[in-house]
Amino acid sequence: MIYTSGNIDLILRAFAKTAAVIEKTVQDVTGPKALQDYELLDQIGSAGPGLAWKLYSAKARGGSTLLSHQYPTVCVWVLDKRALSEARVRVGLSRAAEDSFFEIIRADASRLVRLRHPGVVHVIQALDENKNAMAMVTEPLFASVANALGILDNISKVPKELQGMEMGLLEVKHGLLQVAECLDFLHNNACLIHRAISPETVLINSSGAWKLGGFSFSISADLSSTDPSTMQPFHYAEYDVEDSVLPLQPSLNYTAPELVRPKAPSFGCSSDIFSFGCLAYHLIAKKPLFDCHNNVKMYMNNLTYLSSEAFSSIPHELVTDLKRMLSANEALRPSALDFTGSTIYAHKSFTKEEEGDTLIQDLQMRLWELSNEVGTEMRDVGLTVTLYLTCYVWPT
Repeated sequence: MIYTSGNIDLILRAFAKTAAVIEKTVQDVTGPKALQDYELLDQIGSAGPGLAWKLYSAKARGGSTLLSHQYPTVCVWVLDKRALSEARVRVGLSRAAEDSFFEIIRADASRLVRLRHPGVVHVIQALDENKNAMAMVTEPLFASVANALGILDNISKVPKELQGMEMGLLEVKHGLLQVAECLDFLHNNACLIHRAISPETVLINSSGAWKLGGFSFSISADLSSTDPSTMQPFHYAEYDVEDSVLPLQPSLNYTAPELVRPKAPSFGCSSDIFSFGCLAYHLIAKKPLFDCHNNVKMYMNNLTYLSSEAFSSIPHELVTDLKRMLSANEALRPSALDFTGSTIYAHKSFTKEEEGDTLIQDLQMRLWELSNEVGTEMRDVGLTVTLYLTCYVWPT
């Protein structure tokens, strides 16, 4: 046989195609790459839209690697596509809805990889999938904020650390500050509007730091300001809907009203502040401000008749800031940066000089690890120490 550049090219393409088929066959048998590279230990929680992701602590297979020195354990996120497909059939949803949901998951994973900030969940290994599952690897996590609030859906065996867990006000304020700092980065540096802030999309890592995930619905802040007519509102039904199996839009309980109105919306970064306010309310009051079952009429009615009585369980010093964040008028809401300097944080807590930052983070991590053994009181003691150091030892 005479080899020419033409038939050599055909042979190489045939080899590449065969190799791709073999790789896909192997992957279908062994699972996504994360499940090949890491040994799952225990399920620690659940996260994401409808808490569809199962979170597992895991360690690298095959002994020590350069990465395993930095992260002796990691968090492997696993989404069981077969289980979701079966659940979708049971509740009578279409295959198109299932495909749309998987696209939402892929969009989130793709944006997480590109975003680099201490307040964003750090991805170690990007999303990989086969016909049965999706999986990705992140920094070690403790749980989602939803789990910490006692929402334990999609957890096979609830870890003892989550059983009866309660977060004190100091811990909540500490976590909200970290989320606000990340939002400030998103709005002013990354030029993104998150649009889906909720307990499902905020994660607590193994050191106790709160971080943002759930970027499936994020959009460019520049686009929303230059051409608002292209922005479509989320579609919610005008009757009770149970869409927890395959949620195709953010939870209505945490969504800003301008993202819900049927007319062409005009919205910006302030939409995230409303969602952030709903999250803060839930954490402080121990119950959600809205519980609308994705019924938009109920949501708008609750918003219209929101009274001072709703804030009776909120500490007095927090009420003014929360009411501003939850204003139906976008122009009245504070920025994320405004929130970090609010009266909630006297003495500019946690605003650190670089010199003291590493020591504080190390102290915080060690106190958090100890707190998992002895509970909420120790976490509050640890955070009080951290507050003291940042306010008085390393003031700005």
